[in-house]
Amino acid sequence: METEKRVHLLDPLVAQRIAAGEVIDRPASVVRELIDNSLDASASHISVVIEEGGIALIKVIDDGTGIHPDDLGIIAHSHATSKVQTLSDFNTLQTLGFRGEALYSIAAGAHLSISSTQKGSLGSSIHIHGNTYGEIIPGGPTKGTVVEVKDLFAEIPARRLFLKRPSSEARMVKNAIIEKALAFPEVGFTLTHNSKESLFLPPSSLKDRVLNVLKGNKDIVASEILSMKDAGEHFSIQVLGTEESTYRTDRKYIQIFVNNRIVDEYSLVQAVTYGYDPYLPGGAFPYCYVYITVDPDLVDFNIHPAKREVKIRNRAEIHHQLVLLIQQTLQKHHYTSQHREDKVRDTSPLFASEAVSPYTRSSAPSTPSGGYRKQTTAFPAPEHFHDDTWFEKAKKIFSDSEKREEQVQEVGEEFIYHGQIFSLFLLVERNNSLYLVDQHAAHERILFDEMKQYDGTQPLMIPLEFEVERSIDTFLLAHSTMYESLGILLERTGELLWAIRATIPHYREMERELVSSIQNFSSGSLEELHKLLFATASCRKAIKEGDAIDRVQAIALLKKVFKLDHPVCPHGRNFVVEITKDALYRSVGRVL
Repeated sequence: METEKRVHLLDPLVAQRIAAGEVIDRPASVVRELIDNSLDASASHISVVIEEGGIALIKVIDDGTGIHPDDLGIIAHSHATSKVQTLSDFNTLQTLGFRGEALYSIAAGAHLSISSTQKGSLGSSIHIHGNTYGEIIPGGPTKGTVVEVKDLFAEIPARRLFLKRPSSEARMVKNAIIEKALAFPEVGFTLTHNSKESLFLPPSSLKDRVLNVLKGNKDIVASEILSMKDAGEHFSIQVLGTEESTYRTDRKYIQIFVNNRIVDEYSLVQAVTYGYDPYLPGGAFPYCYVYITVDPDLVDFNIHPAKREVKIRNRAEIHHQLVLLIQQTLQKHHYTSQHREDKVRDTSPLFASEAVSPYTRSSAPSTPSGGYRKQTTAFPAPEHFHDDTWFEKAKKIFSDSEKREEQVQEVGEEFIYHGQIFSLFLLVERNNSLYLVDQHAAHERILFDEMKQYDGTQPLMIPLEFEVERSIDTFLLAHSTMYESLGILLERTGELLWAIRATIPHYREMERELVSSIQNFSSGSLEELHKLLFATASCRKAIKEGDAIDRVQAIALLKKVFKLDHPVCPHGRNFVVEITKDALYRSVGRVL
């Protein structure tokens, strides 16, 4: 017979470790919280030392103002903080930390030691583990604070199961430091992993800090970074973004900082893409760092312990101003660059023998880490540019174009295609109705259906190796045949390491997206996996909003669309809007 379950209070240590999971989930989050404390203490240099990716040891050393000896006895208690006292303090909050949970959470899952010295004192030290506080003993660093975290999650094995290999954890620690460094260029940062220095960022200007961060794996020079500034009521914006000739194929390097905190704010990332859209090819994105300063009473970071989420009361105004700032800057830069090029063509003898304007081609060779850069290759000019027959040739081209359009019209005789509007919708007249077809979603659905019918696989010349979390590793060991049935051959190559040895052609040049899907699918049916993989691939390869589509392509796509029983994209969104002739007449007060 079951014992009746009664309500009881959790043991304080159990409650502490449950709460700790919201703040501390891996070494990188420990480093992030400790750096916040150092920055709030006005440190001018912060050194981070880790061993085994931070699992064995994390040490953060700063030269800040230090901690008073009397505060060491309560510093790792829940909600112990020097940054807020009343609710009204949130209206003027300038510090990165304020919840008083970081040290408390770290102590719940590791051995925590703190040594600190304030100006004019000898310093003090303490060791804390869980709810157990050691004695405060004299002695500390010459200046500032040293925090040591040892054996992270040693007593919480379930948490350790979700950690990656030490090298991967070290990489995430490095990224966490870089995020902080980008917001505080006046502060120096150093990272040492297993006694080897892996990051050094000296104090610098904001632009130099961005360039220093990028130079490890990006070939970007100072002249390719545009600096933009603007201000509105209760906010200011500073943007450092690449000119239109330097871009990537993903949004990874569009980063938003609000009041010196990096945040996940899609609407502001979207504002950046809107600003750049007129100047970049479809599917291209800039390297762009946006720094927004907002009056503290208009923002709220008290949403999640990680403080990467934010509510901004004047977000719509900031969004609009950000789009405008980027577009105006790029327009001015584009005009200036074009004017300079035109002037060079007119005056330089170099272009007398090389015709750059009528005899150029553009190419976009790939660069490391998914980046792309436009290049222009000049061909030797012919000896004579003048052609007396150009007008007759132009008329013939125009005539041939009209004939092609007439032929296309005959092919699409079951409907009349009127053209593309808003760089997204295909406008079609068919059976006394007007149709608006979303070109991206329509093409996505067609590609999705084609992928489902494909049978076959292609081996990779060089297997693509990637790392997974333990839960994914366990799933793949039991269900790798699910991927094999979809044409994707996986092989386990080591502890938490897998490799793709073969795949379907549809995933060519999409290996990163495929790896990401595998790394995030830990449960579900074959049908769910099928939809996830093919929906991702079709979305990536489909025509995008803003892409120009010619008449032949449009009619070919529309013929396939009108053969569908249910015009719904793989994500479940309808992509065809029908306006009947009767409804259109009634909307303007006419009667058929």
